[in-house]
Amino acid sequence: MKKENLKLKGIYKITKAKIETPAQWALHDKIQDFMKSGKEYISLVRKLNKMCKTEIFVCENIIPTVGRGLLANNLTSSSPDNDPRINYTALGTSATAVANSDIKLVTEFYRKGTASATNADNIAYVTCFYTAAETSGTFKESGLFCNGTGAADSGVLFSRVLLNSGTGIVKSVTESLTIDYVITIS
Repeated sequence: MKKENLKLKGIYKITKAKIETPAQWALHDKIQDFMKSGKEYISLVRKLNKMCKTEIFVCENIIPTVGRGLLANNLTSSSPDNDPRINYTALGTSATAVANSDIKLVTEFYRKGTASATNADNIAYVTCFYTAAETSGTFKESGLFCNGTGAADSGVLFSRVLLNSGTGIVKSVTESLTIDYVITIS
């Protein structure tokens, strides 16, 4: 008898891009226009990140009990409690250690809908893009939410991570932030 060990592993890659030149600002403005009109803009975000001075942070997360429970409920219930699609990300200011019992960010500060979500070969890719002017501060935690709304703490927490080992990432109004989340199911 073969024993199967299903694993979910998540990695956050955060790219902070410093926007300085007129060409970089023009592309940033074009991204904002595309966002407002509902056009695909992730390819422009990738281009902006290549043009700018960047800092990249890679963080491993946990998928807490509530996130794993959401998946189990959707696999077994004829009318599941929640939609399992990751549709919001959030930034927070708490450096409280991540725990399996987490059901939300400790101190949610800013929330935004995901920019893109795709999958291939048992790997899910979720991206969120925070424009330069949208938010600023020192962010120490981030999370992904299923079945969320624009309201803080809404939806089901699928993932929570401490940013830069809890020391945080400082974002100014001249920097954009791209969060690429990769979930590997093996």
